Amino acid sequence: MLAPTDPKAGDKVVAEIRAPQTLQRGPNVVERALRSPVGFLFPAIAVIVLWELGGTFGFIDRIFFPQPSRIFRALERLAAEGVILENLSITLRRVAAGFVIGTIPAVLVGLMLARVKWASLIIDPLISLTYPIPHIATLPLLLVIFGLGSPPIIALSSIVCFYPAVVNTAAGVRQVDERLVQMARNMGASSRQLLWKIIIPAALPTMFAGLRLGLGLALLGGIAGEFVAASEGIGAQTWLYWQVYKIEDMYATLVVIIATGFTMTNVMLFLERRFFSWSKATQKQL
Repeated sequence: MLAPTDPKAGDKVVAEIRAPQTLQRGPNVVERALRSPVGFLFPAIAVIVLWELGGTFGFIDRIFFPQPSRIFRALERLAAEGVILENLSITLRRVAAGFVIGTIPAVLVGLMLARVKWASLIIDPLISLTYPIPHIATLPLLLVIFGLGSPPIIALSSIVCFYPAVVNTAAGVRQVDERLVQMARNMGASSRQLLWKIIIPAALPTMFAGLRLGLGLALLGGIAGEFVAASEGIGAQTWLYWQVYKIEDMYATLVVIIATGFTMTNVMLFLERRFFSWSKATQKQL
């Protein structure tokens, strides 16, 4: 838009350039619903409704894909009989044991990889060689070593959660600002003070992300191990119902596994947002 100046000031014309104003539309009703705390439920409900209608009107094979209403009735029956609680508690104990056994040495090894040069030279090639191996494929070896029961399942859970924990720990420690470390050393900080006051606090968000991923993988390893190596546990029950062709009961136990994994992930996400939200805010400021 051209705006003329005062005629007394001369015949010059001042060009005033205005940027076009664009109105940003806010989220519509659907977007607001999906972003709400219960927004994740809407896609799941839509799938369940379509599944139910497809089975009712014969579009879906009800033998292999029973209707959700029948699955939830089977789930209610198994819960009333105590099958779900008993076997789920067994699985959770195995997963918890494997997670602890796998992540504690993973954190220690990750710290060594990032801060000790000789450890990095020795251990890093071993991690690189063994990480690509499908960890589920180690189950036959674990069965040979430990036999049937809980020990091979716990070992498998610890193996699958070890690698994301050690990789994320090493990455988090290596990302620590060395200027902070040097400043602390110049002020007389000891190696222990450097570790507990600077290195670990700065690396905790990345380390915790590895622990969150490792917990989900520990559940995966536990369920996979129970398919073969156990007669108890929610994974063993799923395998049993497949063998005897109780499809509705099999789906019911799968629902329990899905709900368990979902709960674990969201608990870890809640803890991450609760204690490490400052990390994301800091990254946005940089």
